[in-house]
Amino acid sequence: MQTEQDLEKLVHAYTAPLLRYCTAMLGSEADAQDAVQTTFVKAWLRRNSLRGDGQDNERAWLYRIAYRTALDMLRTAKRAEQRQPPQPPEPDPGISEELRAALNTLDPLDRALVLERVLDGMDYAALAKIHRRPESYLRTRYHRAKRRLADLLEKEGIRHDP
Repeated sequence: MQTEQDLEKLVHAYTAPLLRYCTAMLGSEADAQDAVQTTFVKAWLRRNSLRGDGQDNERAWLYRIAYRTALDMLRTAKRAEQRQPPQPPEPDPGISEELRAALNTLDPLDRALVLERVLDGMDYAALAKIHRRPESYLRTRYHRAKRRLADLLEKEGIRHDP
């Protein structure tokens, strides 16, 4: 990505999926909008670090930036939460409260893997690019996270499809 036009193309192509992903990661559409905006700012500032051409590479690069941005925001929120009394989270329009609560019990990588696989339909090769870890490791983490999520939902009496 070398020009402003290249950035405009990326913004147009990836704003909606990144917003959906960040909303699911952060639990708030307002925070997700901030995360996506920050992602594109970081992408512009680091445009020379994008190697090679191709949509898969661009997508992995942007999701990696979005993932790290969301993690930073989660860490910041956790520190702020320790200083303030808890407030109820904003409802997520696409995810039930029970599922949101179960997702929040997963660590951020496991939560990201579930969201990336389920919401965005990413394959393990794309996940490996995003998280810079071997596909086999991510496959194992995903299946364990999915099993843990199913167990949690079953305990809550919520029907699920494995």
